[in-house]
Amino acid sequence: MRKKMHWLLYGWKLLMLAVLTAAVFSYAMFQGGFVSWFLFYAFLPFTVYAGLVAVYPLRAFQVTRDVSSAQLTSGDRLSVTIRLTRRLPFPLTYMVIEDVMPETLGERRSAKQLVFPWFQRKLTLQYELPQVPRGEHHLHTIRVRTGDVLGLLDKTASFSVMDTVLVFPAYGPVHYKPQAASGEEGAGAGAPFQVHRTAMAASVRNYQPGDRFSALDWKTSARRNELMTKEFDPLQSMNMILLLDCRPSPSFEAAVSASASLLYTALVKGSPAGFISLGSDRTVFPVREGERHFRQMLRYLASALESEEADAGGRLGKELGKASVAVVTGSLTEDLLKQADPGRADMTVFLAKETNAALSEKERKLALIFAQKNIKVQMIRDKRVSHVV
Repeated sequence: MRKKMHWLLYGWKLLMLAVLTAAVFSYAMFQGGFVSWFLFYAFLPFTVYAGLVAVYPLRAFQVTRDVSSAQLTSGDRLSVTIRLTRRLPFPLTYMVIEDVMPETLGERRSAKQLVFPWFQRKLTLQYELPQVPRGEHHLHTIRVRTGDVLGLLDKTASFSVMDTVLVFPAYGPVHYKPQAASGEEGAGAGAPFQVHRTAMAASVRNYQPGDRFSALDWKTSARRNELMTKEFDPLQSMNMILLLDCRPSPSFEAAVSASASLLYTALVKGSPAGFISLGSDRTVFPVREGERHFRQMLRYLASALESEEADAGGRLGKELGKASVAVVTGSLTEDLLKQADPGRADMTVFLAKETNAALSEKERKLALIFAQKNIKVQMIRDKRVSHVV
């Protein structure tokens, strides 16, 4: 319907241009004299140019888009270059080049530019997007608009140019504050994972990218003439399963970033980790090690969205074995309190907040109730962890 209205409006403008030209010519024919013919010949070049613009093949442009990087981290800068090439050097007085921004990036005025090409065959538009937000952003359309000098007629053409930019959440090693007096806010917090391995290797397997070099079995590798990795029997208590609460929250972005940082810290320290999203899609990553496993979870976190129908699947931590459970949330709620399993002494709730965000009075009261259930509540802010109660 929208496309049909566009063509109707375009046809109406052509009709008005023809009527206006006929009116000026009729005036010159019936009135006669220098003034009337002067007006006709003065108006004729603009009419002819508008007619040429109407038949000019704007779709003949070849349009390409180059992005500085297809994978970024939240807060990075994205540079985009758009190039337009044409064969026919028709004089275009002006042209508006616009890279249509997806809703995930919001409205960016820097993605639109006015140029005056005239006879140029190659045009270039460059712009930058500072602090690109986390998510999977699909750049799909480049729109070009031009017209005649008097604005009697304009033409628009859209080009489908697909590019995908994946922006990962910001992450880094998590730091735990030094131990302070018991019960004091900001007291030292312990890690929800501990790294302990048995000294004896249970088996060996083929080397996979991301395996620690300290775990290589050099003797077996020499015998088989290929790299082999030792597999140990880890204590079940050292494993960590992270659950991300996807309920809508003002601190949801901080919760996603905190989840990535906790997973990164656990895997860097050599502790196997798994991940479960408590949302409508309920994505599950089993407990594993290695960089490849972390990149898979990070890829999911890059496009994780809030979910109104967050499904925790019963009690949090129930049926998760003996692994340490870390629940990351942007806000403490009564629903989260009901779903927390009071029987797990190894459960930790991480309350993610932005740099200057403070706990509400309701969250403080709920944190005390969590503590009464023997569930630790820790605040994670700017990759630093401290006790809440």
